[in-house]
Amino acid sequence: MVSRRRFTDAHTHLDRFAEADLPEVLAAARRAGVAWIVTAGMDLPSSQRAIDLAKEHEGVLASVGFHPWVAADGLPPGACDALSGLAAQGPVVAIAEVGIDFVGNAFTGRSYAAAAPRRAQEAALRAQIGVARELGLPLVIHCRGAYEQLLRILGEERAHRVGGVVHNFDADLGTAHHLLDLGFLLSFGGAITDPAAGALRELVGRLPLDGMLLETDAPYMPLHGEEAAPNEPSRVVRVARAVAQHAGIDEERLVEATGTNFTRCFRPDETGA
Repeated sequence: MVSRRRFTDAHTHLDRFAEADLPEVLAAARRAGVAWIVTAGMDLPSSQRAIDLAKEHEGVLASVGFHPWVAADGLPPGACDALSGLAAQGPVVAIAEVGIDFVGNAFTGRSYAAAAPRRAQEAALRAQIGVARELGLPLVIHCRGAYEQLLRILGEERAHRVGGVVHNFDADLGTAHHLLDLGFLLSFGGAITDPAAGALRELVGRLPLDGMLLETDAPYMPLHGEEAAPNEPSRVVRVARAVAQHAGIDEERLVEATGTNFTRCFRPDETGA
C-alpha cells in the first residue's frame, strides 16, 4: 500500500474546472493522497488565475506562461515583462505551459502546417526560455510533432541552465535521453493507460527513475475508458499504478522517486504554499 499524501501531479489546468466543482476536485485529490498539484497558465488571464488558485488552496502551485496554441499568433506586447511580474507574486514554480506544436489545436481544429505560426511559436518559446533563465525558474514544455526543433531551440537558448519538464512525453528513447541530458524530466499521464500505447509503455521501462514525473493534465488527457468524463488530479494515483506496472517496478518506489523529482524540480517548500 502506497502511503498517504505522497503523490504529485506535475501538470493540470485547474482554472478549467467550474468554480462550483473545484473544491470537491481538490478534496478528492487530498483523499487520494495527492500532496502537490501544479496548475499551468496558457495566457495572462489563466496564469493570473493559476496564481490565485495557488494562494487559495493548500498544496496547489502555479506556473505562468503562453501556450504554443496561443503563441501561434505571436506574443502580445510586453508579454515577457508581464510574466516576470506575475512570477514575482508567488507561489510560482515554473514558466508554463510553453513549447511548440506543429500538429494543431485539438480543440479548434486549427492546423499549424504553415510557416508563420511555427515561426511565432519558436520565437515565443525562445523569449520565454529567456524569462525562465532570468528568474531561475524551470520550464514546462508542450511539444507535438516538433521534437527535433525543440531540442535545437533548448540547446541554442541554454535551457539546461534551468531545466524543467516535458509534459505528456511521447517521443522515442533517443530523444528522451537527449532531454534528460539537458536537465529535463519526462512526465507521463493518462496516455500510459491506453492498451494501444505499446511504444510508450515500453519506453517507461527503459528510463531512469530520477528522470520521470507523473501528471494528469486535468481536466484533459483522460484515462483509458473514461474519455467521456473530465480528468481529475485524484487519478494520478492510477497513472502511477500504470507507469509502475509497465516499468516493471514497485509502485511505492515509483511514487517515492517521482515525489523526489518533483521536489527537486519545483522546490515547493520554498514557496510558502
